[in-house]
Amino acid sequence: MRVDPMGRSGRDRVFYGIADRWIGRLLLLFVVVAVPRELSGPSLAGIPFDVAAAAFFAVMGWICFRMGFRTRLAARRDHFEVVNLLAVERIPYREVAAVHLDQLSVRITLTSGERVRAWGLSDSLLNTGGSERQNLVDRLRVIAAERRTEEGPRRTRSRFPDWWAPLALFAIFSGAIVLRLLTR
Repeated sequence: MRVDPMGRSGRDRVFYGIADRWIGRLLLLFVVVAVPRELSGPSLAGIPFDVAAAAFFAVMGWICFRMGFRTRLAARRDHFEVVNLLAVERIPYREVAAVHLDQLSVRITLTSGERVRAWGLSDSLLNTGGSERQNLVDRLRVIAAERRTEEGPRRTRSRFPDWWAPLALFAIFSGAIVLRLLTR
């Protein structure tokens, strides 16, 4: 079997941090299991505090969900897909001017001068030495140069992806509060 480390055959290449993903998954598991159990017990502060706590933990659960399952940088057939906590950006290769290494992230500079940071790679950038970090950036530069075409999708940005996740978590936590009220 031929190994294609640069993705020259047009396959999708996905880059993400492993340790960060597991931390996010474990925190999400804790939030989804422990918070409803705690909210279903007797309340000392009252309903307004419980609703505020449910909303807070729903947002925290959403952040853990994004960290554990969503954040990444993917080199698709005709574009980079940068998935951060608050936005998803699809950048066609023809709009990539340069790929740089920052202290905490990879920065893609567009031909318009705008910069897009890929925060989903923090594990691979923070825990490895300089040569491995530079190899990652070099791989991204080669992929962008080899897959550059004049046609392709236009650049898109979607804000607040997975909007349903905090609502679903809030519904779970609110259900625990209602269960507590009905079984008092």
